[in-house]
Amino acid sequence: MATYSTDYDLAILGGSRGSRFAACRAAQTGARIALIAPSWRTSDAMEILLQSLQSPHIRDWATLRDWFNLQCQSAVSPTALSPYGIDVILEPARFTPELALRLENRHLKASRYLLTDGYGTSIPHGAQDSLSCHQLAQLRTLPHHIAIVGSGATAVEWAYALSRFANVTLIQNERSLLPAADRDIQRLSQAQLKSVGITLASLEDCLDSDSRQIDAKHVEADLLVAVPSHSWEALQLENVGIETPITVNRHLQTTCNQVYASGSSLGGENRPELAQQETTIALENALFGKRHTLDYGRTFYAIQLLSPIGHWGLTERQARERHGDDVQVFQAACLPAVADDGAQTNFCKLIIQGVQILGMHLMGDGAPALAAVLGHRPTIATLSQRIAAGVQTGTLYDAIHQAVEKWHHHRWSEGQWRRDWAENWFNFRRSLGN
Repeated sequence: MATYSTDYDLAILGGSRGSRFAACRAAQTGARIALIAPSWRTSDAMEILLQSLQSPHIRDWATLRDWFNLQCQSAVSPTALSPYGIDVILEPARFTPELALRLENRHLKASRYLLTDGYGTSIPHGAQDSLSCHQLAQLRTLPHHIAIVGSGATAVEWAYALSRFANVTLIQNERSLLPAADRDIQRLSQAQLKSVGITLASLEDCLDSDSRQIDAKHVEADLLVAVPSHSWEALQLENVGIETPITVNRHLQTTCNQVYASGSSLGGENRPELAQQETTIALENALFGKRHTLDYGRTFYAIQLLSPIGHWGLTERQARERHGDDVQVFQAACLPAVADDGAQTNFCKLIIQGVQILGMHLMGDGAPALAAVLGHRPTIATLSQRIAAGVQTGTLYDAIHQAVEKWHHHRWSEGQWRRDWAENWFNFRRSLGN
């Protein structure tokens, strides 16, 4: 068996912005870092194009293409990470049984490895002949009707963003829309997509029975577009005893103790906010041998739709599985203050145990930011303080305020004992002359 000298303290495999965040953060500790990112430019193109599509200031395809090309020119260059002491390697790699990486012309060995997003991509089942979503920017004009294939929040965001420029059919390869989201958010998201003209279709219903590829006659689209998912196939993880789909322990450590993982490779929603929370934990554990864990019941992420979504904590189903009948749910929705925004949704769902918030699911302007700053162990009191200055009729804060008021009303109406206790307290204080 060959042996190799250890070149790096940590090798990070991935080309996303989250991967670069991880590399910069690790380098700040003084560690020797390698960032292996063969799909660097592909990851950038996907992120830049999606952001361009989501911009309310871009209203036509020609302007979007110009803006996209400008942003790609100013995107972070691999050489920009050199001053931080990061070696960026833009070539494919594969694991060897010696727990080293085989590159094109050499081997590389690190004490620890971290698998993040953006190393490689794979096309969804049934869409092998499709155009990858980032390649849309190469088209001088956009077809009238686009069918987009994908799953989860990423595909939903692409479908909504493209609906501003074309008629869109979203072909889902999941049983439900946003399968990781709370059911009420699923329902409202589906209604929003339909309100902007997006047609929802099942992948199974669109497949040709013989080829198992998407049959164009079932879609009636001018162009089939795929939202790629992250793939680790080229890394040959099986050489170091890691099977796919990748599983990790509570410390984000794979079945190979020297290899850690974060992001979409772990399943669940493919959200950059969630990946960053995982990466922060995985870095500490990989670099310093720590045993930090991530409580997924207290994570947050956002989904950009007509009414942005902010997710924090547990869904109602998850909360009831963990805490049973001790869970209470309070929700509220309100009409937008501006009549022209009739398609907008302001919605709040609070999942509560006592005074502790177990989950909060929001739709409306400001939802992602509010979910991100909610805190580690939020209570009704801390939430009320957050929204106190922003409660206006027909806004998300109005919906939150209504949900909180429902909790207060329920708490006082549960039993007469609370009122009896309060009355006795007031009588006692009056007797003291206070």
